Amino acid sequence: MARELGPRGVHIAYVVVDAVIDLEWTRKRWPDRPDDFFIKPRAIADEIWHVVHQDRSAWSFNVELRPFGEAW
Repeated sequence: MARELGPRGVHIAYVVVDAVIDLEWTRKRWPDRPDDFFIKPRAIADEIWHVVHQDRSAWSFNVELRPFGEAW
């Protein structure tokens, strides 16, 4: 899609959310995990906003989101 639509000015991006999203039910599921284990929904939205509004000279295609507490 990116190769076909990019030249037409359509930004295609693949966003991977590799995290447990900070929601009421996920907090109950992992009650002993620290805050940095979770990714905040607002942080996901902010990054999507960033990708959507990127300068055309530096479009991202593959974006991976992980929480700070991720054990690499």
